[in-house]
Order: sequence, then C-alpha cells, then structure tokens
Amino acid sequence: MRLLFLLMFACTIAVPARAGPLQDAQAAYNQGKYAVALDLWQPLAEQGNPDAQAGLGSLYLGGYGVAHDEAAAMVWFRKAAEQGHAGGQFSLASLYYARKEYGLAASWYRRAAEQGNALAQIRLARMYAEGPGLARDDVQAFKWFAVAMMRGSDSYARTNATKGRDAAAMKMTPAQVAEAERLVREWKPKLER
Repeated sequence: MRLLFLLMFACTIAVPARAGPLQDAQAAYNQGKYAVALDLWQPLAEQGNPDAQAGLGSLYLGGYGVAHDEAAAMVWFRKAAEQGHAGGQFSLASLYYARKEYGLAASWYRRAAEQGNALAQIRLARMYAEGPGLARDDVQAFKWFAVAMMRGSDSYARTNATKGRDAAAMKMTPAQVAEAERLVREWKPKLER
C-alpha cells in the first residue's frame, strides 16, 4: 500500500503543470516573447475571449511583435471593454483621452473605476478635479481618489490618490468632505462580467 502511495505521489510530481494558453501568453508577454504571446492570444481573441483581446490590444499599441497600430489596438480594447473587461475599458479610455475625446474617456474610465480599477479611479478623479469631459466636482474627485487609495495595490497609485484626495479636500467645505466620505464608505465594486 505504501509503495502504491509513493508511486502515485511520484507520478503527480512528474507531470508538469500546464497553465493554459491565456496564462502562457501572459507569461510570454512578460518575458518579451511577443510573437509567442501573439500566437497564443490571436485565436482566443477571435473566439471572443476578453483577456486575449486586451492582450492583443497591448501588443498593437506598443508595437510588440507586430507593427504599431493604434487603430487595431482600439478595436481589440473595445471588444474587451464591451464585454466588461476593466483593463480593456481603462486602455480604451486612455486612448480616447490621448485623442482629447474626454467625454468618451470619462465614460470608459467610470466603467473600469466602478469595477475597482485603481488607475481608472485616479484618472476619473483627475477628470472631476480638472474638468475635461466632466463638470468639475470636488466631492466626486475626493471620492474617487479616496477609493483608489484603499484599492491601489502599489505605492504609485496610493501616493497619487492620497495627494489628489488631499488637494480636493483643500477646496471643499466640511459638509462637502463629510458627503464625500459617506460616498467612499458606501462604495462597492460593480463587476460587469
């Protein structure tokens, strides 16, 4: 019996774990093996996988393993974004922002922000603080900066969110700060997919 157990244990170790094409593509992308990532993501993206679509968008936007093609990047980011992919929404919003299409940028940043994307929350907060594409609203700016502070997974996001929240608070009345803090407490992510 003990020999059988050891044999079964050895067989589980000898079989290599396979992550799957999405994970393999992401690993290849992270290692700079863009042609491999393209080969893995392309069929999945064409089948409608939003993670693969966002990955292809990144390849085209950066010109990684393919010719730089912002229009193709936008197509793939839009396909992912329309399926509720927060990363695709953020990337699509960023392209619109760069084109100075602020209303569309704000709309897509909002969708990604509502799902918990901290960078989208910071970008949306800045739009509320500065006004392009949205009416200036310090309460909303404070709210989104504060939510990003709580959700940010890296020091860059937390630092920028903290500075933005503090700058917004300097322009607000105590009642506005209290309202913004209430909105922060009540905020919960809304997943689209």
